[in-house]
Amino acid sequence: MPVYVYRRHDGSTFEITQRITDDSLVSCPTTGQKVERVLQPFAPRYKGTGFYSTDHRRLKPSEQPKGGGEK
Repeated sequence: MPVYVYRRHDGSTFEITQRITDDSLVSCPTTGQKVERVLQPFAPRYKGTGFYSTDHRRLKPSEQPKGGGEK
């Protein structure tokens, strides 16, 4: 389950583990202060082939260049 960061009204933050389908918290479970979810940056990690700048998809026969090379 993902960990979400919330900021209390006084500026302090806390983390809580929630399901993606759960609603956002409205108040802090310990202090009762109003809270808002802090958006966190993420870095996707692509594994496998097809994710590098040198990789490319195979061309369909109809997309193949016709004719010879450069003159």
